[in-house]
Amino acid sequence: MALAMEAAQAETDYEAARAQIASRSLSSDEVRRALRLSDEGKRLFDEETKEQVKLPSARQRALDRLREDYPDQQDRLDTLLAKYQEYESIRTTLDDPADLERLLRASGVLSFRITVDPGTVPEEAQLRADLQEKGPRAARTPDMAWFKLNKIDGWYNNAQQLAFLSRDPVGFFSGRDYIVEEYNGEYYMLAWDIRGSKLTPESSRGWKVSKAFQGQDQLGRPAINFLMDPRGATLLGELTEAHVGDSMAVLLDDEIYTAPNLNGRISRNGQIMGDFSPTELAYIIRVLNAGSLQNKLSPAPISRNAIGPELGLDYLKQGLGAGIIALISVSLFMVVYYFRCGVIAVVALGCNALLLLGAMSTLSATFTLPGIAGIVLTFGMAVDSNVLIFERIREELREGRETKAAVRLGFSKAMSSIVDGNVTNLIVCIVLANVGTQEIKGFAITLGVGVLTTMFSALVASRLVFNVLLELKLMKKIRMLPSSIPAVERAFEPGVNWLSLRWVFIFVSAIYMGLGVFMIVMQRGEMMDTEFRGGTQVTLQFKTDDATPEEDDRLTLTRQEVEDRVVAIAQSAAPDSPLADLASAQVLPLDPDSSGVRSDRFMIKSVVTNEQAVIESLMVAFADELDNRPPLTFAGQRAEELAQAPVFPLSNPRGLLGPDIGRPQYLNDVSEFAGGVAILLENIDPATTKEGLEARLNRLREQPDYSDTAGRTVEIVVLEGTDSAVESAVVLVSDEAIDYLQNENIWEQDLAQREWDLLRDALGQTTTLASVQSFSAAMAGTFRAKAVVSVVLSLMLILIYVWVRFGSVRYSLAAIACLMHDCLTCIGLIALAEIVYKLPAAESIVATLGIQPFKIDLNMIAALLTIIGYSLNDTIIVMDRIREMKGRLPYATDKIINQSINMTISRTVITSGTTLLAILILYAFGGEGVRGFAFAMLIGVGVGTYSSIAVAAPLVWQRGHTEQDNEATPGTTITTT
Repeated sequence: MALAMEAAQAETDYEAARAQIASRSLSSDEVRRALRLSDEGKRLFDEETKEQVKLPSARQRALDRLREDYPDQQDRLDTLLAKYQEYESIRTTLDDPADLERLLRASGVLSFRITVDPGTVPEEAQLRADLQEKGPRAARTPDMAWFKLNKIDGWYNNAQQLAFLSRDPVGFFSGRDYIVEEYNGEYYMLAWDIRGSKLTPESSRGWKVSKAFQGQDQLGRPAINFLMDPRGATLLGELTEAHVGDSMAVLLDDEIYTAPNLNGRISRNGQIMGDFSPTELAYIIRVLNAGSLQNKLSPAPISRNAIGPELGLDYLKQGLGAGIIALISVSLFMVVYYFRCGVIAVVALGCNALLLLGAMSTLSATFTLPGIAGIVLTFGMAVDSNVLIFERIREELREGRETKAAVRLGFSKAMSSIVDGNVTNLIVCIVLANVGTQEIKGFAITLGVGVLTTMFSALVASRLVFNVLLELKLMKKIRMLPSSIPAVERAFEPGVNWLSLRWVFIFVSAIYMGLGVFMIVMQRGEMMDTEFRGGTQVTLQFKTDDATPEEDDRLTLTRQEVEDRVVAIAQSAAPDSPLADLASAQVLPLDPDSSGVRSDRFMIKSVVTNEQAVIESLMVAFADELDNRPPLTFAGQRAEELAQAPVFPLSNPRGLLGPDIGRPQYLNDVSEFAGGVAILLENIDPATTKEGLEARLNRLREQPDYSDTAGRTVEIVVLEGTDSAVESAVVLVSDEAIDYLQNENIWEQDLAQREWDLLRDALGQTTTLASVQSFSAAMAGTFRAKAVVSVVLSLMLILIYVWVRFGSVRYSLAAIACLMHDCLTCIGLIALAEIVYKLPAAESIVATLGIQPFKIDLNMIAALLTIIGYSLNDTIIVMDRIREMKGRLPYATDKIINQSINMTISRTVITSGTTLLAILILYAFGGEGVRGFAFAMLIGVGVGTYSSIAVAAPLVWQRGHTEQDNEATPGTTITTT
């Protein structure tokens, strides 16, 4: 008996010692809760000092409390905080697109609940005690429940109120007729959970928020105003009318944002008040406005576009690097060719860049690959305007005008060409911004802002610099390379009879256009990328070679080796399996070595729309090369209902595992988890490590939608296999606040179902590959329609603009013919590039020139429309000079046309040359993400320069009208009809 008493006392002492140690141990859950709080400080009025004081942020206050509670853990906490801040500075909103998909399915749920007044319910004290002991999910009655306050910062208005709240939170909220209790550093409010005292999507179906927008609360702080639809207005009116004088909490995703007192009936209008940052305000408004589509969201996205951080960073660095090189190269050319005028152009270019980046910052735009392409193209086109002005100034100087007059006339005469060229580009940008996808809109907005800043910098900034230098007599003479070296000037004024070569031009253009038509007929759907056909595009990036980890060398394969594995997947698939279509998948090495076929990164395009099947099959086929976790399957994984799932309560009196899970052979002691849940994982495929299973579960518990499961005791017991190759296992979970033996319903809802959902998500997920794009057939059809509308609408608007601007349909039709010529030629050469890429004999040429099997995608459509705008810009320069020289004459004669081309050839070559230089740099150094766009632009700008001379100008001339037709004797009045 004495021995038993000693043993009992020893056990009691051990438990007490362990509890004391545990109380002094800083848990990861406490730190995680503190780091999730806002890091933004708040300024409040101090009524005692009558001054504004800055208070520490909610995160800082929580961390300070942890330092006070765990003084011996301060060094560890500081180290952890430093690492978290470093991580937070570079992380995105979410770490994986799969997390975003989960959150989207349950975000933006608005609800209303009447709050419980202090002293009105006898269960108040017990509910407060239960909250501290069991947590908010278990501390409830059938009529009442605890709901978390979104931000405590929104509930006090001055430093004295904050001090009162910190000292006595119960008294602080009781004085405002709320029942609020603090739990683990967060505040929870008690509200009714019965019909007649709440309005939620579950209690009353068929209502929604029709509109949400920004407003102001009574203190002038930003707030969110919302309007209910007719049914929602009726239900909200009934709720508020029955509870006039009470407080009503407004909840978003079950978190209380505000709880105003009801002074009367509220139906259609409402307001959500709180301490919102601008980002939070915009996000909540977007979520509420999207709520009207909530019931129409499909379980799986119809389109998905994800890119891994490493690949995205590579693309971004390459794009920004190309932009910097293009800027420097174009600037050097301008200084070498135009001397001091070139320096002025560089100043204007710098002004342009500052204005463009400032506008992007104001619009909260981010750097995307299409956006960077738009910036690089802006640099090339910004120089065009300065070239037009400088060439006009040079012409005036050559005619003997003084410097001031030459500058004034140069700007005056170049203005029409600059405005016309930029307006046509702006038309294309407006069309793209209205009917394009988000990526294309980014390009269109960037280029559109660039067009506006280009006109400002060329016509205002450059002119201002010229005026200052001339007034201060710092520029008495203007010298340029052509005026210094006569040979250069003669080279740019060839004196060619261009119209006499029109038959040669017709023959060459016929070949170009014929090639385009032939390739369109020959390739047909093969020319289209997955965005227009539907399908999946995956980028694989291989892991670091374990043999040379210190050199950070990655594993590499050849294109043929990758193709063989992809084809093998298709051959092993069932005939009716979607994976059978992988046999025709296209494999493309990215950034290959000198051979052009070996790389550590490959893009695989297929028409298979089942994205998950493609990813899973590729991860298995390239398991040795990829550093990713594959999805895991196990018996019973697809069970939606808990009754059919391998989920069991731990209720065995002896604390043995086997009887509880129906496997009596396992006699593990699980008494520590009594009242918890056991989830059985049998036939895990592929076998994984115990550490890997733990990492998957822990990672998901840190995500916002599973944050309530943090702090639970979890253990994984391996049943079959080893820790390094788990074939079957059981996951044990217990929660101090939830016990199966005390309340089976709460156990099932808040523990069993929650853990089952978490485990299925954790094991069913795969890490995102370097890049994944998928488009359903419906989305592809939408993209095709948008592309057609973009092209047709752009051509129509440009035709109308040119017609109005030049006052003749002949000029308009000539411009459209020129654009059709350029587009067909560009499409033909894009298709030809794919054919050349597949030729074994052309491998060395393909590798040297960086040719890829380019296809028509949304970026390529943007390139074609940009080509339309740029080609028209070139054409307008020539046609504007023809119009100027024609004056009031009824027709443009052959002499006028030839002379106009010869006079504009210098600026045509220089403007096209600077743009080609910028695009060539983008093609060579911008990376794979923009190479297709740059390829199309290279062809388009080159062919557009040719067509403005060889196609548009001859079409403006009318056969039979020569110089003599327009000659008039002095005093003769020329009448046009």
